[in-house]
Amino acid sequence: MKKISDLDLTKKKYIIFDMDGTLIDSIGVWNHTDQRLIKEYGKVEIRLEEIQKERDAFLHRMEDSDIYVSYCDYLIRKYPLSIRNSKELLKRRWDISGKILEEEMDFKEDVVELIYLLKELGFTLILATMTTQVQLDIYTKKNKKMLSKMNLSEVFDFITRKEDVKRKKPNPEIYLTIMDHYQAKASECLIFEDSYTGVLASKQAGIEVVNIYDSYADVEREKIYSITDYQIDCYRDFIDFVESVYQVTPKKRRKCYEKTKI
Repeated sequence: MKKISDLDLTKKKYIIFDMDGTLIDSIGVWNHTDQRLIKEYGKVEIRLEEIQKERDAFLHRMEDSDIYVSYCDYLIRKYPLSIRNSKELLKRRWDISGKILEEEMDFKEDVVELIYLLKELGFTLILATMTTQVQLDIYTKKNKKMLSKMNLSEVFDFITRKEDVKRKKPNPEIYLTIMDHYQAKASECLIFEDSYTGVLASKQAGIEVVNIYDSYADVEREKIYSITDYQIDCYRDFIDFVESVYQVTPKKRRKCYEKTKI
């Protein structure tokens, strides 16, 4: 793993962000949602850490394009749950998580400032997520907390979602799709990811990747650090790096940060 100061940012044109755990603190929501599902339909209470470990392992080995239906089918068989239809269980999963995503979800600290700074400097910004359009609609139309700071659909130049690819991360399809869309070289791109599967997808696409620390990924921390190109503990570290590279003046800094409404 290299130091962030070794990154030649001036050669990058396309900055790509993952969503869950990278832009927003969302992993815990799914842990609590799945815990509630299992308790509601299986009458057992599973520890949050165990739920995340099982879900991560399942999603990592799945190549099915309908991964969340498959995951619900896995939950039905694993516990077993009284509800037997995986699509009905998935709908209930959305119902439970929807209110939290709409009312409580927020961006990670300082990432909004970073995005506006990168945009002001002329980078093409891309969102590459296995999030569904249903979830994106919550973030871009209903979540007032997030909308008061930044509208994803307005800030990002290109968004790829679960519906746009057949194979999920760690398959690199989502990143290859982005490069194909822009006719971009891997060397022109930089990716921000929080998880091992995301970092692995980046590496398999041949693109340099910055791992942003997320506590929910601690279970695979050693694996992440063994393959990632760069690592930062918080976005403020990368903001400081960008400002030093481009010698951002106080005037330009104010211009960028005023847009964040923070």
